This record gives sequence, C-alpha cells and structure tokens, in this order.
Amino acid sequence: MNPPATPESLSSPPRQLPRVLLVDDEPSVLALGTVILESNGYPVTGVTDGAEALDAIAQSLEYGDPVEVVVLDMTLPGGASGFEVLEAIQMRHPQLKVIACSGYFQEDARELCLGLGFAEILQKPYTADRLVNCVRRVHLTANKPEVVSAIG
Repeated sequence: MNPPATPESLSSPPRQLPRVLLVDDEPSVLALGTVILESNGYPVTGVTDGAEALDAIAQSLEYGDPVEVVVLDMTLPGGASGFEVLEAIQMRHPQLKVIACSGYFQEDARELCLGLGFAEILQKPYTADRLVNCVRRVHLTANKPEVVSAIG
C-alpha cells in the first residue's frame, strides 16, 4: 500500500533554471522578454513597475518559488526609478542578482551600474540570445562556489 500523498510528494522536481522577474513598463517588451525566457525554460514573472516588482519578490518567497534574477528596466515612468528599485531590492533581498536594462546607456554605464550593485547591464533592444545569455551568465556567476584559500 502506498503512503498518503503529502505536499512534498506532489511537488514537481526541483528545476535547474532560476525564476526570473522581468520589470518593464512597455507591454510589448515585457511580453517579448517573457516569451523569450519561457521558451528557453525559464519560469518568468512579468510586472510593469517597481512597486509590483517588490511585491512579486515578496510573494515568490512566500510561495516557496523565489525569484533569483531580476531584469530591471531603468526608466520606469510615474514611480520609482530603476536605481530606486535596485536600492529597495538590495535592502530587502541582498541575495538577488539584478540586471540593469535600458536603451539609453552611455559609454561608462557598465562600470557605473556594476559599482552601484547591478550584476550586469543589458542594452535594449536586445536579441533573444543576448537576453538568455545575460540571465544565464548572471545566474551561473551567482551560484559559482567561492574558492577559499587554504593559506592563512
């Protein structure tokens, strides 16, 4: 006789790809990014502003399916900027890796964004390969074991 089903036994096997939170105020960009990531096996949550992003992160933790990578549009009109959203994420969820995404980066943007705590930058318009590779690279870097020196 089989034991009764428990929530653990009914759950799906653990996945290898991280849940991605895609934040963009442009519906077409949000839809396209979602399709690209989902077609490559990534579970995606899409939202249109910073407040929704913070709520989605909190809900993902509450439901046991945490967001691991955030792709954050830097120009979110009418509310918090991408920089303000990054700051809120860093205060509440410092383990999250955030990718800055914009069509308006200047030459020194990469160094500036990395210095502020972004894991990477992604220039718009992006190709499917650039989006997927950026998310993959950030996730792999985040989960790379640290090498600890044995020398005192």
